[in-house]
Amino acid sequence: MPEKFDPLIALLELVQPGLSPEELYLRAAHLEPGEWDAIIAQAYKQDLAELLYALLLQLNRSHGLEIPQKERLHHSFLSTTAKNMLILHDTEAVFSALHKAGIPAAGLKGIYLLENIYGDIGARSMNDIDILVKRSDLKGAIEVLKGLGYSQTSYFSLDDLNADTKHVPPMQKSGSPLLEVHWTLLEENEPFTIDPDALWQRNLPAKIANVAALALGVEDLILHLCLHLTYQHYLQLGLRGLLDVALVIQKFREQIDWQKLVRIAKSWRAERVTALTMKLVETQLNVPIPSEVYNDLLPKPLEPEILQDARSVLLERGEQGERLTPDLVQLNDSRNLYAKLKISLQRVFIPRIALARTYNVPPNSPKIIGLYWVRVKYLFRNYWGTVRRLQVGENSSQPALDKAKKSYSLHKWMTK
Repeated sequence: MPEKFDPLIALLELVQPGLSPEELYLRAAHLEPGEWDAIIAQAYKQDLAELLYALLLQLNRSHGLEIPQKERLHHSFLSTTAKNMLILHDTEAVFSALHKAGIPAAGLKGIYLLENIYGDIGARSMNDIDILVKRSDLKGAIEVLKGLGYSQTSYFSLDDLNADTKHVPPMQKSGSPLLEVHWTLLEENEPFTIDPDALWQRNLPAKIANVAALALGVEDLILHLCLHLTYQHYLQLGLRGLLDVALVIQKFREQIDWQKLVRIAKSWRAERVTALTMKLVETQLNVPIPSEVYNDLLPKPLEPEILQDARSVLLERGEQGERLTPDLVQLNDSRNLYAKLKISLQRVFIPRIALARTYNVPPNSPKIIGLYWVRVKYLFRNYWGTVRRLQVGENSSQPALDKAKKSYSLHKWMTK
């Protein structure tokens, strides 16, 4: 009996990094129209439709492969290309102005990956611009960006501790994407220890949006993408997030110092995050990782259940309705009324600085007290329906609840 066709596995095989055109053609040529429909639907779920189109376009030119759903994919690709061209135009202005002011800046995540890893600017979607500057340069960088027409979207003061954030609130400019100015890669109150000064010592020159800029060192880049996908976003970014990591490893495979990567991961206390992400890259996208990396990161092999749960959370992106926060999952699981009340109050009475950023008022403003009541109404309006559905055990909420439990259990495991 023939195996049932799995569009996700087929998509994984098509986007695997490092394939030659001949290898890619052999994987694509035998697929039937119905199978292509399922693969393309999965590509849209995983935010990879534009990349798939770029790969198929190459096969069309080199091997004459007919592109399925060509009009739809072409429209998505052109739309993403146009949007990214506008983002790169703004990025060029930002890096040029900072360079002129003598402020070093590095491109983070998509704004670096787009040109330096993906190559084709239509192959990866982006929503904002992320840059890294030194903490000592934050004030100057903000002034430069204000001179370009950017303004902060919320309250922020350099005099605050700011241990619960890693970047200035997104800065906006009419007609432009949001801009996030980072001074570190992860919030200081997270259970990791990233040394920003060491990042700058390992930074490398790069060209971003036609401007001479900086980028994270290769090992730091890989580790940042691991943390971004697996810890910060709870493995919720899908295959696109994993492919970012895999493509970086594939491109720099001859330059990666794996022992250095392990040392940095240990200094960050990110051994479990790194090992889990590497294993996903290796098992799902067939990008080889030296076995000694796992041995050096973890005292014992990764448990199969951990890997299976991580794959499930990362790749199963069906229509699961609401996204559940850790507090909602904890609230649902608790059978103690006092514990439920405690969780609810913690959700309402967040720190003043967090409330100040949410509602764009200074934390010492007398308005703060009234804003807690505003927050109560916001939480009730947006989450009471979900809480009720969970409490009565509605079937429609069960898939989202199951996925959330796996995701948050993995999140706890990463920081043990």
